[in-house]
Amino acid sequence: MAIGPAQSLLWSEEFADHHGGQLSEDTWNFDIGDGASAGLVGWGNNELEYYTKDSVSIHGNLVITAQRVTPDSGLTCYYGPAQWKSGKIHTAHKIGFKYGRLEIRAKMPSGVGTWPALWLLGANLLDGVAWPHCGELDILENTGAHPFQVQGTIHGDGYFGENGLTKIIQSPTTLASNFHTYSIEWTTDSIKWFFDDLCYNTIERQDVESQGKPWPFDQEVYLIMNLAIGGWFAGEVDPELESAELQVNSIKYYSIDGVGELILH
Repeated sequence: MAIGPAQSLLWSEEFADHHGGQLSEDTWNFDIGDGASAGLVGWGNNELEYYTKDSVSIHGNLVITAQRVTPDSGLTCYYGPAQWKSGKIHTAHKIGFKYGRLEIRAKMPSGVGTWPALWLLGANLLDGVAWPHCGELDILENTGAHPFQVQGTIHGDGYFGENGLTKIIQSPTTLASNFHTYSIEWTTDSIKWFFDDLCYNTIERQDVESQGKPWPFDQEVYLIMNLAIGGWFAGEVDPELESAELQVNSIKYYSIDGVGELILH
C-alpha cells in the first residue's frame, strides 16, 4: 500500500474556539474602503463594495457579510454613495507561509453578483514589488453566477488576469449548500489544488519556466479572504439580492515531509 506524504500541523485557526466573538488583530488585518486609498479604485476590478470592519464577525464560524446599503449610509465609493458593504481580512505583516499545505474549510455565499475569494499574495508586494510580479495564488474563487464552479489559479508575469493559469471543475452541489475544504499543496516544484479530497489540478514549475515565464512562488506569501460584490469577474448583481455570507470554519497549515515554513512577524 502506498504511503502518502507526512504532514505536520504548524498553525491553525479554529473559529469555533473564539468564544469572545472577536477576530484576533495579532493575526488579522482589516482592509477598509473601496480601494482608492491604496491606489486600486474598485479594488482594481470595478467592484461595488466598501469594506468595513463590522462586516466581519464570529458566530461559531468566521462570517464575512455583504450587505446592500442605502445612499444615506455615510459610505462613499468611487462611483458615489456606496451600494454595498462587505469584509476583507488578511495576514500581511503578521503571519506568512512558505510551501506546505494550506487548507480552508468554508461555505460559499449564494446570489448572483457575489465573488468570494480565498487567496495568497507574495509578501514582497509589501516591499514595493508590483502585481503580478509578486505572484498571486488563488486557492478558491467562485461567483454567484456559477454556483457549482470551483476555480483555482496562479498569476505571474506573463500570465495574469484573464490569462492566469487556471482550472475549473464543477461540484455536484452548489458551493453555498455545504461546507467544503479548499486546499493547496505547494512545493519548490509544483502547486496542487484540492476540492475536499479530490486533487483537481497540478501546475509544474518546469512547465511554466519552459515557456520563458517566471515562477514567483519561492517566497513568503500572506493569506487574504474576502467577499467582493460585482466587478468584472462577478458581473452584474441580482437587483433582488440584499445580503450574502461567506463562512469559514477553520484554516490549517501543514508542512509536507518537513517542507513548509510558518513565518511570524
